[in-house]
Amino acid sequence: MSNCTVTFYKDKDYSGKSRTFTGAQKVPDFNDVQWSDDSNMDDMKDDASSIKTGSEAWVRVYSKADYQGRTVLIEPNSSYNLKNITDDNNEDDMDDTIQSFQMYDHKPDVNTTNIINNFIALYPNSIHSRKDNLYNSEFYTQDSNYRIYDPIIELTDSKASFTINLDHIQAEKDDHATVTFAMDFQGNYTDQIQVTYEMQDASQIPDWLIKIIDGAIDVAADAAKIIADGAEIVLTDGVGVVATVETDKLIDYTAKAITFCVDHLNTVLNAVFTYQDDGGTMNFPAVVSHSIARLVLAYYEELYGPDTNVIEAFNDTAFLNSIGVDSWNTSKHNPYVEFSKNGYDYRSYCPDNTFYYAQGGSLSSVKIDAITDNQKDDHLIMQTVFDPSGRLFSIVGSIDLFSRNHDDDYTAPASGVLTYNDQGQMIHIAQDKTITTVNYATLEDAYSDKMSQALTDTASTFDIDVTDQQKNLVDASLSVLAAIEAGI
Repeated sequence: MSNCTVTFYKDKDYSGKSRTFTGAQKVPDFNDVQWSDDSNMDDMKDDASSIKTGSEAWVRVYSKADYQGRTVLIEPNSSYNLKNITDDNNEDDMDDTIQSFQMYDHKPDVNTTNIINNFIALYPNSIHSRKDNLYNSEFYTQDSNYRIYDPIIELTDSKASFTINLDHIQAEKDDHATVTFAMDFQGNYTDQIQVTYEMQDASQIPDWLIKIIDGAIDVAADAAKIIADGAEIVLTDGVGVVATVETDKLIDYTAKAITFCVDHLNTVLNAVFTYQDDGGTMNFPAVVSHSIARLVLAYYEELYGPDTNVIEAFNDTAFLNSIGVDSWNTSKHNPYVEFSKNGYDYRSYCPDNTFYYAQGGSLSSVKIDAITDNQKDDHLIMQTVFDPSGRLFSIVGSIDLFSRNHDDDYTAPASGVLTYNDQGQMIHIAQDKTITTVNYATLEDAYSDKMSQALTDTASTFDIDVTDQQKNLVDASLSVLAAIEAGI
């Protein structure tokens, strides 16, 4: 008979109603589970006050359904009054709070609490609180308001499955995105990365799916492997044991990290064209990309310890010097600078930056406004990826025109991805995944041409009278790009 068992009791000291579960399993919602032999259909939600585990059972209990909220891992051969157990973060006891649990017949390979805490720490300016009884981090970036919920992590014998829910906060109805992917306990992707959007007034936003070994974007992955080749890192695993992470693993991780960021933005950017919160909707996919990169980073920190190998960082002074100003303006929700380009006024917010684990390169995104007297400013969203040496690896952008015609089939002008293939050739990856080899002196030149052409083509297709300030928005973004390159 299996000793992988857990028994919950309604009352303290292992009395009252009870229910025993046998064998490794997951129960996502006690609201749907009744106490044994209960004719009154009394569910177990927030109703357990004591617990016993068998000699082979490791049980992680959660204060919310779907493995969310406060949590603690209970070891085998344990008997506890839950009033005497505090959660992993020592916030409160677990009495009458349990709503879900996961049970294993071995000690879990990773500590999910550590992963979540690592993830929260990557949003240092956020406010961590509860909404609808779910923990989340609310923050401003690029002068728009977002919310990211604590990740849902499900463990099996071979992998960790992750779900991230995010909101773009608006006055009426929030935009929403859900991210799912899975990785094994060595940090390799085992399943596709998928993002599903629920966007206000933008029902045509496609679900985004990348099969890790499939599709045109593999060309970018191959290029990333070449750029990252030769890297080697030494890590301490938290108990003092030094371990070398193989070069091939780092190359593979870096390639896939770059791949999903490149492909995701390329797929959805030109379809995001609503105007809520002056750019917050179009910037939402960039927030999603950063969340994926940061959760992977948080997971790697749990697997291999704190990353002491980061050689890249963002230098604010270098950015400001390049753009030609002395300091950030802090009169908005996020620091920004105002500058002139070709006689027109523009605004750049401080870029969002995520640095991949173990010298794996970085992701940067930014919103640039064309400052006008209109109700809303026109703006450009630009996302860039830098290789482990700090060199520009890829760039993609999209422009939101406040003055555009409100045609149902309108899509915003987008540059497509400019990057390199595995022969070192510069390529353009269009939104339909068509790959074309292009001949430009630099990625910056390629981006300038493709972004300007996309603006011209969109204006012609939808009969938009593009102003000189809107045309020069591309040049303004190139000035910001140069500043980001100086800062990385």
